[in-house]
Amino acid sequence: MAEQETSVVVCGIDGSAHAEAAVRLAAQLAKAKGGKLALVAVNPLSSASGHPDIRAWKVEEQEAILARSTAEARHHCKSVEAVTIEGHDVPDALIAAAAQLGADHIVVGTGDRKGLVNWLMGSTAKAVAARAPVSVTIAR
Repeated sequence: MAEQETSVVVCGIDGSAHAEAAVRLAAQLAKAKGGKLALVAVNPLSSASGHPDIRAWKVEEQEAILARSTAEARHHCKSVEAVTIEGHDVPDALIAAAAQLGADHIVVGTGDRKGLVNWLMGSTAKAVAARAPVSVTIAR
């Protein structure tokens, strides 16, 4: 008899309130599937111009985001892993991490961004949903 693969749910985190809502939902989903939860923070790399990306986190910020999200997730799911990866494009980096971790589901949060912020940054949730080869849940 073949060994059953464990389900892996990936959740994108960035320390925002909408990402924390995604963490709760992703943890509940991983628990319901009897699987693991991987919290993935994408730290933006330097831009093509060579200047540092203004959205990049300092080590202390990154560690605080991972610690808060991990603590929240463990209220709902015991099997939690937290990782930070770097990437030029956040949606693509999140999708690549999900593939590397063998995820069968991605959960991302979304806020009510409007105007200039949405125009400059785009919608990570929308891009992940459009490009991911696995199921995607968008949490509010």
